[in-house]
Formats: sequence, C-alpha cells, structure tokens
Amino acid sequence: MKAPAIRSVACGFAALLSFAALAQTPPDLTDLVGARGSSGETQMQARGYELIRASKTSGTSWTFWWNDARHACVSVSTVDGRYASLQKVPAANCSTSPSGNSGDDMGSAPEALTLVCYGEGVHSTYEPRHSSGYNPDTKKTESSVKMESAQEHFRTTVTLEVGPQGGRIQLEGKMVPPMHDKAVDGWWPLSDVHFDDDAITGKYHMNFVSKPTIQVDRHTGVLTIKGTQNFSGKCEKSTGGRKF
Repeated sequence: MKAPAIRSVACGFAALLSFAALAQTPPDLTDLVGARGSSGETQMQARGYELIRASKTSGTSWTFWWNDARHACVSVSTVDGRYASLQKVPAANCSTSPSGNSGDDMGSAPEALTLVCYGEGVHSTYEPRHSSGYNPDTKKTESSVKMESAQEHFRTTVTLEVGPQGGRIQLEGKMVPPMHDKAVDGWWPLSDVHFDDDAITGKYHMNFVSKPTIQVDRHTGVLTIKGTQNFSGKCEKSTGGRKF
C-alpha cells in the first residue's frame, strides 16, 4: 500500500532535478545546446549577442556574449567543436577591460576582488528504478520504486566577489541544488572569508545539508569548491570596466 506514495515522491524529486537542469540555459538559447561552434556563433549574432572575449582551459573553449537589449551576459562552453552549455552570468563577466593575471597577481588583501572562474562541476543525479515482487505478508505482488544515484560532470562558470569584509558567490545551473536557500540575484553570501599568502578560503550555505567550502589558490588561480556540488576551475580577475 505504500508503493504509490513512494512513487509520487520519487517522481516529484526527479521533476525537481529536471527543472534544475533546464534552468541553466536562457530560454532564447536552449536550441543552441549541441550546435556546431560556427553555426552557434552565427545564431548568437543573429539574436543580438556581441562576442566580448574568449578563453580556453582543459580542452574547453569559453566565450562570453553580451546582449544589450536583454541586458544579459552569457557564457558559452564549446567541447569538440560543439556548444556544450550556455549560461547567463553576471554582467561583470562581459567587461571589455583586461581581466588581469590570474592567481599570482591577486594582491595580499585587496579591498574588493571579483573572480570569474570557469571549469568543471560534479553533482549527484538520482533516477527512479521501478521493480515488483511478491510480499509474503500481504500475499500479493507489489511494485516499488528505489532512487539510484550517479555522478554527473558538467561545465559551468562561478563568480566570486571577496574582500576584507566578506564576500559572495554567484552560481548557475547544476551548481544549485533543487532545494536551496534563497539567493539575491543569483548570489549567496560567503562567511568565514580568510586571506593569506597562498589562498583565499570561505564557505556558504545552500540548505540544511549543503554547506560547501571554497578555496582559491593564489599562485595558480584555481578555485576548488567541496560540497554536495563540487567544482574546480581557473579564475581570472574581472575589473568590471564596461559601463552598461
């Protein structure tokens, strides 16, 4: 008699996961996921996006596009010649000013530091598995649903703003669990922010079980996030020089 309730919970949880996956791509660009790079660029321009800058790390090409009409900055990752992901990111990521050096020129304790980090995230996915079997207590064949987990790798961008008074972190798409604390324009506050000669560390709160930690290696410019959603990526300084 408990199987229908279990099935309802499982389907609802799966729906939340599907919604989170879809939320990472702007609605006007969802059809470009999987498009060839050259075709994708043509379509981006046709839809009012201007290419701001490009970078490459670990076999992935990253481009940042600005749409003036939508007041939107979008990061695009290209793998094996095809668009792998398109994500809306903070407008500061579409700055036209030089980004500066990453890692070794971050200063000892800057008044304000904005880092744009692009790399690979990892999170757990859950899929319902349906089965049936004979229940000797009820003497009936009953159905059941069990959730099975797996690790999914994905490409994404993370933005940090840190300083002596604390900081905040901006996350997109699959870096945000289905159940999470409310963010302010996609930003979550950082706590216990600490600077030393080698690293910048801190943590943030997503929900009652997810309290990830962050660490930026100040020599290599690599950001590492450890939690229910993990991340490792190369960071660049953003000066926010473009005035929109």
